[in-house]
Amino acid sequence: MAKVWFLLNMVIVLVIGVISIQSLTNQYNMAEENDDVEVMIQDPLTIELTLEKQYIDGKIETEYTEEMIASMEDFWLAYQDWQVMEQTEGFIRFRQEVDDISPYLKTNGYFGLKNGQLTIFEGIPIQEAAVQSFYQIDTDELETYLHEQLKEGIKINSKDDYLEVLETFRSYQDIKAVNS
Repeated sequence: MAKVWFLLNMVIVLVIGVISIQSLTNQYNMAEENDDVEVMIQDPLTIELTLEKQYIDGKIETEYTEEMIASMEDFWLAYQDWQVMEQTEGFIRFRQEVDDISPYLKTNGYFGLKNGQLTIFEGIPIQEAAVQSFYQIDTDELETYLHEQLKEGIKINSKDDYLEVLETFRSYQDIKAVNS
């Protein structure tokens, strides 16, 4: 009978020992996982960004920045309206199309005529700093007050101004000059 009690006690000690070893192993593995999480929180990813805004007048404004990313999900959510143009390790170039004219054009832009073409100038047309030309205007068909406005320069304050001037002078487009 003593042998049975001895064997029974040995089995119980053995079972308790196995359970203890498994418990310690699980605690060790959980500690390693927690260390990995802490490392991720302590070391956010730093990435260089180039942000390009392209306006309807063709102007592209570029901003260079560096961003620390703690959550990739939050990062992509912040740039969901942007298009990835280029991506390498540690660098992303985004572009966003803006349905407006550029702040530069709002500040400095004037419509005028240069060599008979409807043109955007940096400043008033007398200074002759042409930025962009559109189409040839038949100045013989152009009403006098419109011709005078173009000589003096038509200030571009908004997208509506920009589109309105293009549309107004489209009917005076010189088809012969374009086709020749």
